[in-house]
Amino acid sequence: MEWFKSGAGQVIALVTIVGTLAGFGYTGATYVNRIENLETKIGGISKAKNDMKIIEERFMAIETSVEYINKSIDKGISPSLKVIAETTNEMSKDVAALQAEIEYLQNDVDTLKNKNNNPLAN
Repeated sequence: MEWFKSGAGQVIALVTIVGTLAGFGYTGATYVNRIENLETKIGGISKAKNDMKIIEERFMAIETSVEYINKSIDKGISPSLKVIAETTNEMSKDVAALQAEIEYLQNDVDTLKNKNNNPLAN
């Protein structure tokens, strides 16, 4: 019986030690898995930051292109508008001169009509 007690104590001690080691092993594996998951997420964050930087650089290039296009359009439109405005002013002057000539001719026509209405003028 003494042998059983000492053997049973040893078996209990052995099972306790093995159970403790198994628990540590399981907990350690869980921590390793968590660390691997965190490393994966951190790697994803780093990749996302790099991708975001690339996108920001592309937007900056697009903004620069849009600014250049706007400046080119503005430079091209301004001279055209200036030419159109000058042409319009010249045409307005020509129209005013033609209207004055028409009025002068209308007065001459009216004067001639009035001369023909006078019965004593013939």
